[in-house]
Amino acid sequence: MRSELEPRVSEQEIAALRSPEEIEQIVVMERLHLHNRGLPCGAAALRRYLDDHDAVRPLPSLHRIRRILTQYGLTYGRTGWYPGDEPEWLPASARIPLAERR
Repeated sequence: MRSELEPRVSEQEIAALRSPEEIEQIVVMERLHLHNRGLPCGAAALRRYLDDHDAVRPLPSLHRIRRILTQYGLTYGRTGWYPGDEPEWLPASARIPLAERR
């Protein structure tokens, strides 16, 4: 039996929980969405956008969003890493297009 002190989580909230990989992809997609519309697309603006639109749960921290943007080359108005400028520390998930992953 559930205690009254336990938080109640709806089935919709459970279904909305995402894996870390899904969260990463959503952050990248939404950042490009904001950038393409000429809207602020920094980490703080992106976090507010994700929160306002209930795009992802659990909501990633500001630090996590900054790390994702850096890994994917989405800082300073960039739209990603270009051939020839991929740094050695870049994770494989940022190098290989989603469609080509196994």
